[in-house]
Order: sequence, then C-alpha cells, then structure tokens
Amino acid sequence: MKIFTLIAIVLLSVSCSSTSKPSTTKINALEVTEKLVKGQTTQAQVLENFGAPDVVEKTPEGDMWAYSRQNSESNSTGGGFNQYIPTGYFYALSNYHAGTENNTSSTNSASLVLYFSAKKVLRTYTYRTEKY
Repeated sequence: MKIFTLIAIVLLSVSCSSTSKPSTTKINALEVTEKLVKGQTTQAQVLENFGAPDVVEKTPEGDMWAYSRQNSESNSTGGGFNQYIPTGYFYALSNYHAGTENNTSSTNSASLVLYFSAKKVLRTYTYRTEKY
C-alpha cells in the first residue's frame, strides 16, 4: 500500500512545461543595416538577401518593394498537481487538486519597404518592428 502511495505522489506531482521557439524571419535589424546601402544596393542584391518581395509597386520614380514577416511565440507552464500529504492513505489522495496553468503568447512582426530609382538602385527604405 505504501508503494502505491509513493507512486501516486510521484506521478501526480509532475507538472508540465512547454515552450515553442519563435520561427526565424529573414528580416531583422542586423540584416537590414548590413545588407542595405542607400545609393549602392541593387534590386538583384535585395532579391538574393531577402527573397521575393510580398508587394511590388511601379512608380514614376522607380519600384517600391515591401516585405512583411510575422512569427508567434507561446509559452505554457504549470498544469501539474499541487499536493498536501497529511498522514493516512485516503486523506492524502483526497487532498490532490489540479494546479493552474499559465499560457502566454505574443506575435512579432517586421516590415521593410524599399524604394528604388529608375536604375534599380536603392534610394531609401523604412524598417519597423512590433511585438503584440
């Protein structure tokens, strides 16, 4: 009987914890500052470094390219059992109760808008990140 109590205590005292890692995005501040030089970077170099843009718009001054990336993070902890173990087998089992589970999630977004000259050279760009 004591072995059953010990096994029950061990099994019920384990709590769950999981974390999902954020997915990587091709757009980050380091890549933007290292790979984009106004007046020098060409459209071909941008394609090589960042891939195909999500939006392309033709303007009289040149092309506008836009990239948008999002990734999500979630974290879950708890969900195990908190126990009080007074003396006695039946009393110990009757005092188990489920613990609370904590869940958090957030979304990270990055947007990059590039403006090229008619000669397909980077004129200017804007880069923005948000976490919500």
